[in-house]
Amino acid sequence: MALTREEIKAKRGVLPREALDVPALGGTVYVSKMNARMRDQFEQMVTGGKVGGMNLDNIRARFVALVTVDADGKPLFTQEDADWIGELDTEAVQAIVDKGFELNGIGQNAVEEAAKN
Repeated sequence: MALTREEIKAKRGVLPREALDVPALGGTVYVSKMNARMRDQFEQMVTGGKVGGMNLDNIRARFVALVTVDADGKPLFTQEDADWIGELDTEAVQAIVDKGFELNGIGQNAVEEAAKN
């Protein structure tokens, strides 16, 4: 059965998320799939908008700010929060990054791949 425009439009904002226990933070966070705009934002973060470019400055923290949500799926952080997120324990940040990559089908070489595109 073919979907209508309205049926497709109604799917906006419906993003799967998973709870992730992060012992280094002493609790659980929710990590979400990205929508298409968020994926573009991630690729923009990595490439700086330039083909072959690469901006790795605080990239893990910026990704965490992008995919961490509350129990209702609402963003927990803004990109401005990435400054202090980058000061968290590496193990905690990497656990969230790894789960975000898994949920979004991003391979371990995602940063390098995004820079090539």
